[in-house]
Amino acid sequence: MDKHKQQALCNNLNYRHKMAQYSQRASVAFHTQLFFKNKGFVDEVGYILFVKKNAIVVLIPKFGLEGTVLFEEKGKQSPKLHYSEEIPSLTVESTVFNMFDKVTVTITLDASNVQHQKIRMSLVEPVIPGVSVPRSSSLKNTNIEEPMVKKTRLS
Repeated sequence: MDKHKQQALCNNLNYRHKMAQYSQRASVAFHTQLFFKNKGFVDEVGYILFVKKNAIVVLIPKFGLEGTVLFEEKGKQSPKLHYSEEIPSLTVESTVFNMFDKVTVTITLDASNVQHQKIRMSLVEPVIPGVSVPRSSSLKNTNIEEPMVKKTRLS
């Protein structure tokens, strides 16, 4: 096999690998959207992974989901924000957010654009007037339907 055929073969393998990765990511995003479309509004506990100048990135361990909670949005009055680079922290009004802090967020599917549906996260707790959203009524009883555990058969 000469050098040019090997190069063409490697390019084809790399291309197919990249397309397979894109397909896998799209499939995960699609099934995540289907899951939350059926759930409606879900309140979950998460942990802050990153603190940005106008947002926090939250990890929801229950779903293995990572999302951004924005504090400045178009068309809304933005709250008083102060970002500290020394200790990565964000102060919103009088509440300080640091990395690995525990927060509660509500997870929804934003279907305003049908072709580009997105998972949206909004802050529930700690409560910040004008920023936090009220707790969804579906989680006040905190009993989320889990599949039943199968009983083991004794033979």
